[in-house]
Amino acid sequence: MLIIIKRIIPSIFTLGNLIFGLIALLMILEGNPNLGAAFIITGMLMDGLDGRIARALGVSSEFGKELDSLSDLVTFGVAPAFVAYTLSLNELGFLGIFLSFTFAICGAIRLARFNVIDPIPGFFIGMPITMAGGILTIIMTYQNVISTPLLASITGLLAYFMISTVKYPDFKKVGMSKFLQASIIFFFLFVIFVLKFRELIFFPVIIYILIGLKEQILIFVRYYKSRKFLSK
Repeated sequence: MLIIIKRIIPSIFTLGNLIFGLIALLMILEGNPNLGAAFIITGMLMDGLDGRIARALGVSSEFGKELDSLSDLVTFGVAPAFVAYTLSLNELGFLGIFLSFTFAICGAIRLARFNVIDPIPGFFIGMPITMAGGILTIIMTYQNVISTPLLASITGLLAYFMISTVKYPDFKKVGMSKFLQASIIFFFLFVIFVLKFRELIFFPVIIYILIGLKEQILIFVRYYKSRKFLSK
């Protein structure tokens, strides 16, 4: 009986993630996409807990992995795409529909690939859908200062990053202590919500994207230097 309960507990958090994603979709249908975005961010909290709880209880399983992927597709693929379309991308007509669908489809491809390809220790291949959906959702909370063309560009880039072969670090497996992770998160939350420097939320987002693109940037720099050397 105890084993059954231990196996159920992580799934409750995973389903909580799914439920918040469904509520976000309901908020969009009710004409309140901003509240929908808040539920997506709440879903991120649930998503961050289920895997840790499963590992702590020693009940990680393929079932939990598949359920987590299905929940992530709704909360971080479909819901952010619909929020983006409702808030801004609908101004672009068919292009807005295309970008919204592309984001959700690329999220599905990213999750399918994650489930069948052996990962590189310490890294994700392609941006995790949780991160992509979270970034898009956070950016949409600034719709008063983010133009529609800029949001469209960001949506397309995030969709590409998810299905790319760019390696993004998995901070849970690169030697960073839980205390340090918690301290960094607390610091940014304090600065953003207590000191009201909300724009600083873009700083860790940009750093994370650039870390993933580090190899591509170095290749471009070496190519540029070689061309410059040959031209002399």
